[in-house]
Amino acid sequence: MQKTVLTLALALSFAGTSAVAATVAGGSTNTATVVAGSSTLFGSGNAGLKLAGSSAYINLAGGPVTQSNNAIARGPESNGKTYLKGKDINILAGLVMGDTKIAQVWKNNVSYNGDTTSINSVRQMIVPPALVSSIMPNFGGLVIGKVEGSNVYFGEWSPKGSNYAVEVSTDLNMGSAQHTAWYVGENPTTTMPTLVNAKYNVVGINQHNPESPNVYKGVLTANYTAGDKSLTGSLVRGSSTLDFANTVINPNGSFSKGTTISGQFYNNANALAGVYKAGAGAQGDVAFGGARQ
Repeated sequence: MQKTVLTLALALSFAGTSAVAATVAGGSTNTATVVAGSSTLFGSGNAGLKLAGSSAYINLAGGPVTQSNNAIARGPESNGKTYLKGKDINILAGLVMGDTKIAQVWKNNVSYNGDTTSINSVRQMIVPPALVSSIMPNFGGLVIGKVEGSNVYFGEWSPKGSNYAVEVSTDLNMGSAQHTAWYVGENPTTTMPTLVNAKYNVVGINQHNPESPNVYKGVLTANYTAGDKSLTGSLVRGSSTLDFANTVINPNGSFSKGTTISGQFYNNANALAGVYKAGAGAQGDVAFGGARQ
């Protein structure tokens, strides 16, 4: 009886509610591992992801982003590292899970052309307790970038690695063959407005090191007129360049370049996000997002 009550209480505390459900759209480079959709866990009806092995779509804002930020606000441990604990989720989770280190967490702010992309990273350190295994997802290594001014997110995921339980590490296991780039956002643009040389400040995430961020950056230009429906430009990181030439914008607000690029405009085309298959295996896939200048 006590176990049943505790499980129910935890389920209710993790589930949460949302006053107004948003329209959500997104995608990933591997839908067997990451599926974008409307959240059902840590708040419903918002931008969410379903991760391998979970039946729920986690609310990115209400779940890992807020919870990581709570841990960061609480401050680091004596070793200088920051860990997510039950109390960063809610009071009940704190009582049940005590001082257990659930995950190591970080937050980076990347500035580019006056816009700031916040990047939260989570390295899972435990196997969810049996009491909550059906409702608490395995986050693995999860990197979440947020487009400034929009509920639009992009990033990468990999399952937890063999070193998941170590106390200190920046290894998010992004070298895994299951590495997946993803994007998801609220208020997708479903009917494209006219765009003439609309500029977007875009950041790309791949193989993120949360203690030494190294992102792609670039300006993409969108045109959506009777004679030109294109997204052009490039993202650059060191000697690596992602070329968007020949990317086509579709009437429903999506855009694509063969099997290399897929993405979506959001908020009346004031934001965009997508994924780029760089051709070096799953580990090379890049997620990107940005706001209109």
